[in-house]
Amino acid sequence: MTLARRVIDPVRRLFALNEGRPVFGRGIRTAFALLVPVVAGDLLGQPLFAWAALGGWLGSLADKGGSYRTRATTMATLLALGAVCAYAGSVEAHTATAAVLSMLVVGMLGGLGRVYGDEGSTVGLFIAVLFAVAAGSSSAQPNVGELRAAMFAGGVAWAMLLSLLLWPLHPFRPARRAAARCYRDLAQLARALEALAASRSEQGSELARDFARSQYATVRSALEEARVMLAGVRRPRSGRSSRGDQLLILTEGAEQLFGSLIAIEAELEAAQEAGPANGTALETAFARVAGTLESVATAVDDTVDASSAPLFGAVSFDAPATAPNLHLRAAASHLSRLSRDLEMLVDVAARIDLRASSVVPLAPQLEMATRAPRDPFVWIRPLRDVLSPRTFPMRHALRMGIASAAAVWLSFMLDITRGYWATITVLIVLQPYAGGTVRKTLQRVAGSVGGGILAAALAVVARTKLVIAGVMFPLTVGSVAVLPLNYGVFVFLLTPVFVLLAEPHPGDWGVAGLRVANTLLGGAIALVAAQLLWPARESETYAPQLASLLRELRAHLLAVTAPGDASIASWRTAADEARRQLGIGVSNAEATLQRLIAEDSPSAQRVEAAMTMLTYSRRMASTLSAVAAARVGGEAISIEGKALPLAARLDALAASLDGTALSSAEEVTDITMPPVSLGDAQLERLRSQLAVLQRAVGRYESV
Repeated sequence: MTLARRVIDPVRRLFALNEGRPVFGRGIRTAFALLVPVVAGDLLGQPLFAWAALGGWLGSLADKGGSYRTRATTMATLLALGAVCAYAGSVEAHTATAAVLSMLVVGMLGGLGRVYGDEGSTVGLFIAVLFAVAAGSSSAQPNVGELRAAMFAGGVAWAMLLSLLLWPLHPFRPARRAAARCYRDLAQLARALEALAASRSEQGSELARDFARSQYATVRSALEEARVMLAGVRRPRSGRSSRGDQLLILTEGAEQLFGSLIAIEAELEAAQEAGPANGTALETAFARVAGTLESVATAVDDTVDASSAPLFGAVSFDAPATAPNLHLRAAASHLSRLSRDLEMLVDVAARIDLRASSVVPLAPQLEMATRAPRDPFVWIRPLRDVLSPRTFPMRHALRMGIASAAAVWLSFMLDITRGYWATITVLIVLQPYAGGTVRKTLQRVAGSVGGGILAAALAVVARTKLVIAGVMFPLTVGSVAVLPLNYGVFVFLLTPVFVLLAEPHPGDWGVAGLRVANTLLGGAIALVAAQLLWPARESETYAPQLASLLRELRAHLLAVTAPGDASIASWRTAADEARRQLGIGVSNAEATLQRLIAEDSPSAQRVEAAMTMLTYSRRMASTLSAVAAARVGGEAISIEGKALPLAARLDALAASLDGTALSSAEEVTDITMPPVSLGDAQLERLRSQLAVLQRAVGRYESV
């Protein structure tokens, strides 16, 4: 291999774009959020408008999509905490000791933001970055803290106006349309089974059966497309989201319904081979199922006029006690279970947004069965669950605080101009895992060097602030558009924007050199921290980690269903501790999955399977919490013995993942599930959720 090839190939890998399309709409919106304050500050001769530009930039990037409530809450949180950090960093961090100690605390808090998912991770990182900028930008101007805080808040408010009112984007729309297609195709299959149940002749049955089977490939194609779409939505994000979880649940629920409909078709075929049979009740039930599936599709697909949806009707169907033959009774039993599963999925679809709930109704009885008593301090629970030295989020928070404080200390000791760029580099490139930190550091350094060269060239020709703004616009659009595809390209395009924005005098290209030098320093600090402070390299150990998660879920199941008086403090303590350990396991698995997505680019099938395992582990945990709350409240719930086969199944799945047993399909087949009464909603939900989790384990292992 030639020397040129040895240099070019690693660089090419660093800047290779992932699958997906650039999000130019978001790039243009972000450019307006950033550059309108820049132009306003130039026209008014007010340099403090740079803080409004920073607020517009960070506020726009903080908008990850989802419901308006989530987006507004995230951006409002950034506005409030960011204003506090801008003030505190400006007025309290003048001495080296104060700056280092305060950066240590803020860096740790920013790292702990990851426990609140994608939005919390983003806000935590941004407030730490903002504090570093404020602490590293000394000013003798009176009331500088108040002015910076006000300007930053105004910039975030401008970004909120753009994002929430003037220019809202819909990143989940492709995934919603893909999930809706699954339900439309399932509705066609249900219509075909309705025709099969209604047929009274051999020729008519054959035609209806052929039509039903012709739908199988269509439904399968829709399900696989939805999985790929969901994995694609996850890739550019740094954590999970409730909207993504709902769509994932709906897609996995569609897979369950598909299997049930196939089983029903087989029973109908066997019933008709035994002779003519009256399936009037089944015909009516299939018609209701098809109508409900179409309503769910309309609720999920936000590109369809909600007013055009058919009037929603009840879908419940109880298997008749008697039927002409055994196969019809089996088909009716399958259909009864399918109707209960579909009722749960209707409730999930209704919770996507207000538009969806206007198409399909919420299920208050399910809500009552699964909701634990309201806790006014519920927001503290994620932090409490990770306050342990063995959790990845806590270790990463400590690493982030120590490394950022070290960068601030070096900036003071070496009297580095614009040393906050080194601190920002540390905060951004430092990842929970060493491999991710190395890759992101290389991308940032390479992007900053290339971008610095480009900025130096542009500084020669861009002599006025308005011309600079004109140059910054396409660079900002391009950088944000490719951010989901490659971080290195994002940095390359973004570096000239902030170098030009930071120039005290147009044409001063020396700032580009400072940017590169500080980026190199920050990258070096991050690499040292990643190697010395709790180094973690877990790219090959994710399956055992998932196995550990399933064993924690099993322990939680056994603790909640353990016999005894639930009003006794010792019973509640055991159940709470099992739930806490499960929460730690979920946090660890979530952090590892995000690193694998960002750094190793696993297949879409493996990403989707892992996402499903995490989502359904949480759902089973929620159901178990509801069981525990009901038992503590004095309700008589007798599922102790019935829970043992569920625990055995979780054991088999965990053993399959860590290689201590046969494949999950072979091992679990021998475990017979107990009969489930229709009135036992909690046990029915656990059975349904575990079935989805088992299929996800199978898909994960098959890749």
